[in-house]
Amino acid sequence: MSRRVVRWRTLACIVVVLLGVVGCTSSSADGPGTTSAGTTASASVIDPSPSSTPAASSSLAPSVIDVPTLPTTLDPAAQEAADRSSVEGQWVAFWNVYDAIVRTPKDQRAAELAAVAVPPVSDNVLDAANQADIDGVDNYGPVTHRLSWQFPINGASTATIADCQDQSQVGTIKVSTGEISALGQPRSNMRGVFNKGEDGVWRLSQILFLEAAC
Repeated sequence: MSRRVVRWRTLACIVVVLLGVVGCTSSSADGPGTTSAGTTASASVIDPSPSSTPAASSSLAPSVIDVPTLPTTLDPAAQEAADRSSVEGQWVAFWNVYDAIVRTPKDQRAAELAAVAVPPVSDNVLDAANQADIDGVDNYGPVTHRLSWQFPINGASTATIADCQDQSQVGTIKVSTGEISALGQPRSNMRGVFNKGEDGVWRLSQILFLEAAC
C-alpha cells in the first residue's frame, strides 16, 4: 500500500466483541415478513347550486365525477430492486463510517452514525471509538464486500442482507508504534439487519456473525 489506511479494530471484532453475536446460526437471519400498503381514491360527488331559471329544478341529479386511481407505489419487482439497492448502499456506507469513526471529530460521530445505523449498533460503535481513543489504536486495511440475498424484502420494513466479507487485509494498528496485528479472515460470514425509518431511510439495527462457511 502507498499509504496506511488505519483502522482501530477488525470488523470481526466489532461483531464478536461489541455486538455479542458469536455463535449465531443461519437461522438467526430469517427473512423479513411481508407488509403491504396502498390507497384508493374515492369518487368525488359535486352538488351543483340551483339555477335561477324555472327550467332548473331540484329534480336534477348530482353529477358524479370518477377520479382515476393513481399508483402510490412501484410494482413489486421494481420496489424489491429499489429496496435492495438502498440496503446495499447503506450497508457499505455503514462500514465506511465505521472505518473512519476514530478519525471523525467526537462531536460529529453520533450524527455520522445516525445516518446509517440505530441502537444498539450505533451506541456500540461510539463506545468502541471512545475506547480506541484511550487505547491509542485504530483500524488498518480495506474490507471487501461480497453481497447476496437469502430472503426477499417483499415490501416489508425490515431486511436482512448477507455479506461474505474478505477481512484478510483488515487488522489493528497501534498508532504510537505502527505495529499491525490481528488480521482477519478472507471469508467472514456476516448478516446485517436493517429497519426502514419513517423517513424512508434504511438503517442498520443488528449485525450477525455466522460460523458457517460462506
